[in-house]
Amino acid sequence: MKSRICLSHILDRSTPAYGGTDGFYYYENTSIFKGDSANTSCWVFSNNHIGTHIDSPYHFDSHGPKSFELNLDKYFFNCVSLIDIPCDNGRLLYPDDINPVKKRIKKKTDILLIRTGYERYRKEKQYWEDNPGISNDLGNWIKESYPFIRCIGFDFISLSSWKHRDEGRKCHKILLNPIQNDRSILIIEDMALEKITCSITNLILAPLFVIDGNGGPVTVFAEMQL
Repeated sequence: MKSRICLSHILDRSTPAYGGTDGFYYYENTSIFKGDSANTSCWVFSNNHIGTHIDSPYHFDSHGPKSFELNLDKYFFNCVSLIDIPCDNGRLLYPDDINPVKKRIKKKTDILLIRTGYERYRKEKQYWEDNPGISNDLGNWIKESYPFIRCIGFDFISLSSWKHRDEGRKCHKILLNPIQNDRSILIIEDMALEKITCSITNLILAPLFVIDGNGGPVTVFAEMQL
């Protein structure tokens, strides 16, 4: 028996933003309750990298492909691995953090989900001000150890720890903008992972396609094997 779930947070005015300065806003344009024929709204993003969103190669490379330029096959995944690395502060994650749980990573994993439990701080300032991050060492280790991985996702606000931003920028480039024709690994930030209770059999990303394409909101659908 299978169950389908959504691994994206719903956007609202309380959606946290990296750095704490941006936001998502919505306003009523027309309302049936006010006598209009339909309900319509105005959505305003002060930054497109907010909420559950994807980072595309163009995010850190002016010559990298944009979200809508990627082959659609890159948004479908059939070998999903989820690992738990509990974390309650803004430290960087290293390969040594993966070693105790790496047996849960399937050999042909094409998307790796990292669950730290940091999602529980999402309504607090700590979520963006003291968030975990991915180290350069871990970014390189993932690429070298798992040649089929095409995407990583996690339950904290950004791959870049707010306290280690230089490291985060370098790791973004390692994953998104490889040299020597190596594969690019997409990044999903600020995911909703606490609802996963069983093994995920497949996963689909549905990004919002916009002309500048450096990334943006993404709806993540997954299927669990009960």
